[in-house]
Order: sequence, then C-alpha cells, then structure tokens
Amino acid sequence: MVKQVQKDFFYEIAAKFSEIFEDDSTEKAVKKAHLQNTPGKDAKITITDQRFTKSNIKVVGEEQYGGHRTKSDQGSTSQGKESGRVDV
Repeated sequence: MVKQVQKDFFYEIAAKFSEIFEDDSTEKAVKKAHLQNTPGKDAKITITDQRFTKSNIKVVGEEQYGGHRTKSDQGSTSQGKESGRVDV
C-alpha cells in the first residue's frame, strides 16, 4: 500500500523584470515600453526579496491492491440521518 502526500510551499516574492524595447526612434521604443502591461517571455527576472509565509501538507491518494478497489470497497456505506423531519 503506497500513501501519497502533497506539500505546498507559499512564498511572497519581490522581483525585478528587465526588458529591452527596440524601434526606429527613441519615442517609438518608449511608447512600446509604456504600452507593455506584463513582462514578455524574453524579459530577465531578478528576485530581490523573498519571504516564506506557510506550508501545507495533505493526503492526496492511496493505492491499494495495485490501484484497484474491490467491488465492496466502492462508494459510501454510511446511511446517515434524515435531517429536518420531526415525528409528531
């Protein structure tokens, strides 16, 4: 029986992106840079600061009998209560 857990790490990261814009004139290159909302795929990134905030560990799966469940092991077997009914 193999048990699997997943650990998620959460960090706050401050980063600097640098990107070069080229055009025929300085004004056109500045306009391209001004209209760019997000860094492009060729932008260089430098992480300037990082801070660990938290981590979580949770069970994500369990393999039994080669990953197959038996017919009787499928689904829920609890009957539960009927809520909201009152006998008078």
